[in-house]
Amino acid sequence: MIMGWHEWPLVLFTVIAQTAMGAFWWCFAALMAGGLDPERRHALEKRMIVVWALVAVGFGCAAFHLGSPARFINASFRFGAAAFSNEVVFGSLFACAGIVTWYLAWKNLATVQLRNRLHWLTLLLCAGFLYGMCSFYLMPTVPTWNTPLTPLAYVLTALIGGGAVAAALFAAAGIERGFLRHGPLKLAALAVGLAVLLTITQANGLASIASSIKQASALTPDYAALMALRFVILFSVLGLWVRASLRGQALSLQTGLAYGGLLMLGEMVGRGVFYNLHMTVGLR
Repeated sequence: MIMGWHEWPLVLFTVIAQTAMGAFWWCFAALMAGGLDPERRHALEKRMIVVWALVAVGFGCAAFHLGSPARFINASFRFGAAAFSNEVVFGSLFACAGIVTWYLAWKNLATVQLRNRLHWLTLLLCAGFLYGMCSFYLMPTVPTWNTPLTPLAYVLTALIGGGAVAAALFAAAGIERGFLRHGPLKLAALAVGLAVLLTITQANGLASIASSIKQASALTPDYAALMALRFVILFSVLGLWVRASLRGQALSLQTGLAYGGLLMLGEMVGRGVFYNLHMTVGLR
C-alpha cells in the first residue's frame, strides 16, 4: 500500500477522535444512568480529562494536516453549507463544551443538575461532529467511500477503542457495577465481529467498482494482508482483555489505556487502507 505522508494526520485524527467519542458515550451513559454515589461520580468526571486529551491530540493531528491554524479557522466559514465546515465547528464546540464541563466538575463550580445539562449538550455536539465527519467522506465522486460502510466503520471504531478507554476510567473511578464493568468489553467484542463482516463486505464490493482508468480492487493489492494484521492486533488485545475479565480482574487505568492504544493502532491500519481506496469517477 502506498499512501502519502499527508494522509497520516487524517488517519490519526479520525481514529483518535472517534475513540474519544466512544469513551465519552460510555461515560455519559454511566453518569446519566444514576446509581453512582457522589464520590464515584466526581471521580469519573475528573478522569474524563483523558477523553478531552484524546480530542486535543486528534485536533492537533488535523491541524498538522491543514498546515496552519489560519486554515483551520477559515474552514469554519461555510458552517451549515459544507460538510467539512460542519465537522470543524461541531468538533470544536464538542471539545469546548466537554472541557468546560470537566473544569466545572473538577473545581466543584456547578451543581450536578447543571453538569448533566452540559453533558447532554456535549452529547448533541458529539453527534453533530460525527455526522459532519461521516458526511465529508460520503462523496458521490468517490464510490469507494460513498457507501453505508463508511459511517458504520466510524461508529465501530468508536466502540472498539472507546470501550477500552472507558473501562479504564470506570476502574480508576472505582465503578464496579455489573454492566459498566463488563459492558465495554462485550460491546467492543461485538464491534470487532461486525468489523470483520464489514471488511468482507467491502472486499467483495471492490470488484464491482471501477472508473474509466482504474479498478478499485487494484488500489490495494495488499488489502487482505493489511486487514489480517489489523484483526490480529484487535483480537490479541481482546483476548488479553477477556482473560483479565474471566479472572475477575478490573482493568487498571494504565492497562486500559494501553489496550485502548493498541486497539487504536489496529484501527489505524484499517483506516490507512480506507484512505488508500480513494478514487474518483467521471474522469475523461
